[in-house]
Amino acid sequence: MDPAKSPTRLDYALDVLSPIGRNLSFFCSVLTFVGVIGLLVLAPYFLARAVLQWTQTALPTLVHAVVLLAFFLALGYWAWMISGERGSQLFRRLYRQGVEWPFLFSVALLLFAVLCFASLSSTLNDHGLIRFEPAIAHGEFWRFQDFYAWHFLNSIPGLKLTETLKWRLPYDYKDSLSGALLLCFKLIVIVPVIASFTLWNRIRKESAKSEADGLHM
Repeated sequence: MDPAKSPTRLDYALDVLSPIGRNLSFFCSVLTFVGVIGLLVLAPYFLARAVLQWTQTALPTLVHAVVLLAFFLALGYWAWMISGERGSQLFRRLYRQGVEWPFLFSVALLLFAVLCFASLSSTLNDHGLIRFEPAIAHGEFWRFQDFYAWHFLNSIPGLKLTETLKWRLPYDYKDSLSGALLLCFKLIVIVPVIASFTLWNRIRKESAKSEADGLHM
């Protein structure tokens, strides 16, 4: 046996440390992912929820309406940014810069939108302008979150999530205004969010294919 080719202590050490390094890298990636979810998704959600609940229950309706308007303007701009060619360019730029989870922007948008529409529906419900069955008490805007969340899951093509999860529609609206709000929710939120997931998956596959092609050159 050629001594020059015999395993050395360094080779043995590398063989032992290599799996540890891979596991540590994976663990760090998971921690980073969880941290990004907390910062980008959960923090805005809980902050927006606290603000909307406080303004609806503790402040005059006019002040709450102004806050809601500001939130909906932010929501509209957010949805506009991830839609169409703008969204494609944004996601590709983020992916090139090492942000491998641009779809989290869409998840954050979805949660933010559910809060906005739920608070608006709850406010209209408090003033008797819309009607749901079973009836929802005043100020309980979080119950409307279930309504909009159900419609989002039910809109994901091919998966039949609400049927699979045995989750029935928790509340049914009995007026045309609620139907118009739901339509706006689908057009402004559901369509861009689902499209952004499809776009992210395509970008991810294109990136993986490019890397594989580079390795075989």
